[in-house]
Amino acid sequence: MKINSNHTEAQVISTYSRRMKIRTYDGNIGFAKILGKQLKPVCGDIVIIKKEENEPESIITDILPRKNSLSRKNKYKNKEVLASNLSDIAIIVSNPPSPDWHIVDRYIGAAENMGINAFIICNKDDLQWVDRENTSILNTYRNIGYNVIKCSAKTKKNMENISKYFEGKTSIFVGQSGVGKSSIINSLIGFNELNTQDISSSNSEGKHTTVNSSLIDLPNSGYVIDSPGVREFLPNLNNERQVLKSFIEIHDYGTKCKFNDCTHIKEDDCVVKTALSENKISERRYGSYKRLINKIRSSKDQRRY
Repeated sequence: MKINSNHTEAQVISTYSRRMKIRTYDGNIGFAKILGKQLKPVCGDIVIIKKEENEPESIITDILPRKNSLSRKNKYKNKEVLASNLSDIAIIVSNPPSPDWHIVDRYIGAAENMGINAFIICNKDDLQWVDRENTSILNTYRNIGYNVIKCSAKTKKNMENISKYFEGKTSIFVGQSGVGKSSIINSLIGFNELNTQDISSSNSEGKHTTVNSSLIDLPNSGYVIDSPGVREFLPNLNNERQVLKSFIEIHDYGTKCKFNDCTHIKEDDCVVKTALSENKISERRYGSYKRLINKIRSSKDQRRY
């Protein structure tokens, strides 16, 4: 949408510190600088840009209200926005690197608090890494209600089904370094737009290939943001109620608890703990819940459980 002769709307499609790659309402792609130090646009943002005379690049003067944002706590325990205006979070796992299911739970929790969908994609299925233990974990996610699909970016297995899922959506690919986020996107778009790297042979951990977040056009009118890989992720949650919302099965049982402020950890006559003892709640997911509660309490210098 054009505001006036000098100002117009654009979407941030790549971030490079204080310089953004943008796409205007009429499809033109260029670069823009950020006005001042207060504005902090992220990939997916809709911004207002101003074109200056005799200047090759536009100026970003404002950020329009976000529908939602994926945020984390940085090493200083401050909020850091990673991307905005999303419809889905696609969590990529593989082996190698060995899956960190706590990270998966935290990305799912971020999606629940944002009010958007979470989708688990198991890449590298050609290596047949999904053993009995991992199958049980994935079935837990399915039983809760999350979509789970196995694929191989290398052999193209199930890539067509994944492409159909992202049709008309704006999604972000997240996960550990080396799980193959860029490889899946390259398979979806049909050519190698994004760099990829092999797993480090010394420790089987992933190498960072995506340094900057970028919004990629998919052939089916969808968009996907390729984000840098992580070894740790702490969502920007500020209280225990937001943690509880992150684990919908614990939250649902928790509504039946005797006390409204039950944390479902030390209290007697807790419906959640009863469901846990009856194997109605995954012990691993419950442990992940307690771990995140303690992380939030630590960030506030409160006593941990």
